[in-house]
Amino acid sequence: MAPKLELITPRSMQKHRMVDITSADSALDDIGDARALLDEFGSPLYILSEKMLRAQYRAFRDTFTAPGINTVVAYSYKTNYLPAVCSILHQEGAWAEVVSGMEYDLARSLGVPGSKIIFNGPYKRPDELARAIKEEALINVDNFDELDLLISVAGNLGIAARTGLRINFQYGRQSWTKFGMNADNGEAVEALHRIKKAGRKLRFEALHNHSGTFQVNPDIYARAAQVLIAIAKSARGLGLSPTIADFGGGYPSNNRLKPAFDVPGGSGSSGQFLAPFAEAIAGPLSKARKAFGERPTMVLEPGRALVDTAFRLACTVVARKNIAGQGEAVIVDAGVNLVPTAYWYDHGVNAASNKDIHAALGAKPVAVFGPLCMQVDILRERAVLPAMSLGSPLVISNVGAYCITQSMQFIQPRPAVVLVGPNGVEEIRRRETRSDIFGMDRIPARLRAKGAKF
Repeated sequence: MAPKLELITPRSMQKHRMVDITSADSALDDIGDARALLDEFGSPLYILSEKMLRAQYRAFRDTFTAPGINTVVAYSYKTNYLPAVCSILHQEGAWAEVVSGMEYDLARSLGVPGSKIIFNGPYKRPDELARAIKEEALINVDNFDELDLLISVAGNLGIAARTGLRINFQYGRQSWTKFGMNADNGEAVEALHRIKKAGRKLRFEALHNHSGTFQVNPDIYARAAQVLIAIAKSARGLGLSPTIADFGGGYPSNNRLKPAFDVPGGSGSSGQFLAPFAEAIAGPLSKARKAFGERPTMVLEPGRALVDTAFRLACTVVARKNIAGQGEAVIVDAGVNLVPTAYWYDHGVNAASNKDIHAALGAKPVAVFGPLCMQVDILRERAVLPAMSLGSPLVISNVGAYCITQSMQFIQPRPAVVLVGPNGVEEIRRRETRSDIFGMDRIPARLRAKGAKF
């Protein structure tokens, strides 16, 4: 889904702590010799900077730290669930935010205790709920059917389920109302009454909201804070005692949106751009702490804001063209099957060899096409690059969010992933092979051609 954006009014940020978020301008600074990496691990190649990933996490955590509030950062697994990525973030102190039994199982296999897992999503199977209840994960309920199921499973187990309630509300013209209970039509309060009626089968702890992706408007988070505080007060009026305000994810990275998806004039983010979001959330919460107890827990579920700029995709020029009436273009060996976000981001594209960088004085606009048999396989319609030779390496920036989890084996297998860290370069996912792609397939004997070796 393309990001949903609304025009914002700049707001002053005098009170909240300012922490710089790493810029993507230094795309080549910490990955070493891209050409050497491509020679060793093959082209194309995802490259993760451990230093940058850890820096992004710490900056995000520090930006959202506020006096009198417990801050929990729960990493959104769906954004990029490479086990090495999750492990680094858990070393830094992140909890796991998961939306399926598969992701839940991954978190547990990585050593995350159930008590530090937040289980979201509109579909959770009975066996998944049972495991989460037994392991004391926080389960954010999405709908009334799921609430009834949770009460039933918890009752059969004789264990009180740690329970949160996902809330949605109308905001702008395209609000995210698929998920959760509506605060405007009484659904949320009705859910509270059902939770109260369930008695000891549920241990009500949290209110949750997630209102979009790549949000550039911090005001939606301020509105979420108002709504969650109001619902929390209603809960306390029923004798319930929520202690957690969970504001979900959707925080932007410093990727650049295409003009068609951006606000007028552009929303480019750099430096301290997350500080207004922190103030929008922590400001109202700190003034209404009694709604969530004397020292409430504020949960954030970032994904893109942590991992986007820590990843690059190195690739190789395999052909050059002159497009009639449009100018020059290059074809590289990586396409939108590896960078699906290229449909709405203008990812940075940089020459990766010293020779090409030194020729940058003669740089000019070039279209960058992928290798797929699709007219829409365009990584950048206009990137300013020096003259490219066959075999020239390019590096595409800010590909950490959703590019790997939404990548596909369309025409081409998927590349390896390497980690650049204190121990040098380590492969954290090998390149796919034909067997990886077709190993699950079977041909009935009646269809097998004579001499077939499949």
